[in-house]
Formats: sequence, structure tokens, C-alpha cells
Amino acid sequence: MALDSEFIGERIRSVREINNMTQKKFAEKMHMTQQTLSRYENGTTPIPYTELANISIEFSIPVGYFFGLDIDGISGEELILVEYYRKINERLRHMAFDLMKTLSEEFPND
Repeated sequence: MALDSEFIGERIRSVREINNMTQKKFAEKMHMTQQTLSRYENGTTPIPYTELANISIEFSIPVGYFFGLDIDGISGEELILVEYYRKINERLRHMAFDLMKTLSEEFPND
């Protein structure tokens, strides 16, 4: 797969949506204008690596996620789930684990 601004923009949009943020809120958090963010998300303007690094740090996402890199067989989405899992308390971790186990048993990936 060729990496391009559209692919990276889709990944940025995904991070924003996963965090339930509007473009305006995300842009404010990342110290950019909403218009600039929109251009990054649509792939009309290439995003500088420093901006990707800042997003990566702010949202605890490996920068490789934006490039579609598969780290030891783990997708970017899986890495995001791990980061969220680490942010919750022990009781909720058990609940999240049980939920994922139940879902995997009910809806196997055949």
C-alpha cells in the first residue's frame, strides 16, 4: 500500500473520532486551526512529521500507526486499545477483559 496524505489523514480522523472530539476541539488541543486539521484529514495538505509526533504523544499512539505499520503483528487499532486499557483501573480492566472474551466467543473471526 502506498502511503499518502489521504491515508494518514484517515488515521488522524480515526484518532479524533475515537476520542469523541470535534475537529474544533481536536485542533484547539493540538494548537492548530480547524481549517488546517480539515486539510490534514482530507489529505489535501501533507501533515508535517512534527505534528504527527505531537498527536502521537498527546494521545499515546505509536507514530507508526499513522503510516500503517504493523508492529509485531499488532495493528494500530489494537495498540490504541492497549493504551486505553492501561488508563483504566483494575476493576474496569477485569470487566473490559471479560467483555472482549465474551465477544470473541460469541462472534469468532471465521
